[in-house]
Amino acid sequence: MRTMRAWTSLSVTAALVLGGCASGGGTPGPVEWDSELDLGVPGEWIETVVDVEYYPACGNEVLTYEGDQWHPFTPSNLDDFPNDPRALATASLGFSRASAVVPAEAVPAVVVPAVVEPGPGDDIGTLSLYEGGFAHWTSRSGDLETWLTVSELEYWWAC
Repeated sequence: MRTMRAWTSLSVTAALVLGGCASGGGTPGPVEWDSELDLGVPGEWIETVVDVEYYPACGNEVLTYEGDQWHPFTPSNLDDFPNDPRALATASLGFSRASAVVPAEAVPAVVVPAVVEPGPGDDIGTLSLYEGGFAHWTSRSGDLETWLTVSELEYWWAC
C-alpha cells in the first residue's frame, strides 16, 4: 500500500509539472517538424563568427558554440527578426526545410532513412549572435540556414 501511495504521489507530481510546462511561459513542449515558435525577438547584434562547423540536415541538430547549446527553430514571427548586413544574414531568413532534405529528383527508388552527406560548404558557415539568446547560422554554400535559440527545445522526430 505504501508503494502504491508513493507511485500515486509521483504520478500526480509529474502531471502537475508537465501541466505547468504546457500552460505557457518557459520552454515550449516537444516541437513538431512543422512547428513555428514565438520565442520573442532577437535583441541587438553582438558579433558574427565565420567558419563555424554545423550541419542542420534534419532541423533538430544542436549546435555547441563556446559552451552554449543552440537549438534550431522556425520563428512564427519572422517579420520581426533582424535583417542585419553586419550579421551576413540572407534575404530569406529562417530555416529552409526544403534545402535541408534530398531534392525529390535525387531520391532513390528505395528510400532508406538516413542523413544526406553535406555538400560542399553545407557543414561550415557563419554564426551571427544576438542579445536575448538568439543566433542565426548560414552555410557557406548558402543552401542551409536556421535561427537558433539557447532555450532548450525537445524535438519529436529523430534523424
